[in-house]
Amino acid sequence: MKIELDKVSKKYGSQWIYRGVSAVFESGGRYAITGANGSGKSTLLKVISGMVTPNEGKVIYTHSGATIPADEIYQHISYSAPYLDLPEELTVAEMVAFHQQMRALHGITAADLLKAIDIPATKEIRDCSSGMKQRVKLALAYYTKSDILLLDEPTANMDHHWRDWTNVLVKNDPQQRVVIICSNEEYEYEGAEIVVRL
Repeated sequence: MKIELDKVSKKYGSQWIYRGVSAVFESGGRYAITGANGSGKSTLLKVISGMVTPNEGKVIYTHSGATIPADEIYQHISYSAPYLDLPEELTVAEMVAFHQQMRALHGITAADLLKAIDIPATKEIRDCSSGMKQRVKLALAYYTKSDILLLDEPTANMDHHWRDWTNVLVKNDPQQRVVIICSNEEYEYEGAEIVVRL
């Protein structure tokens, strides 16, 4: 998988968030998008994911030499971010099962995923702390079979133990995907190649 940003620019109203961003991301690489709060990191990650359309420039996705249309790229992506909502009425086990109906897991069973995040399977999402919810979102993104893993502030709301757990996962990704980490915290992207600094 290869993702190319060709002079990508994004604005809201009359205000440009960033302009002329160019970068290349390839399978097996771990990359970082960094910058201060409000610099447009999350917006750029959404552009890469296809959730947001740039005002200028383009994002090109290629896999095995073939171009993937932007409206189909979601099939190749797993995504985790603190601002993504989970269905509050589901239990943690139901959330994992619901996810599996749409996307296959890689290298782990649902039961082992539940053990890994150490949250009671019968606990409802509404009763989970922000850190627990983040673990659910991160585990579902990480263990989903995909070509691209996009992580926006992956350890937000986590304590030191779960931060370490997250960093070990990301550093040892067995799928050889494009991994892009969006953060202004260096410990979240330690060892990654910084390709965009906003």
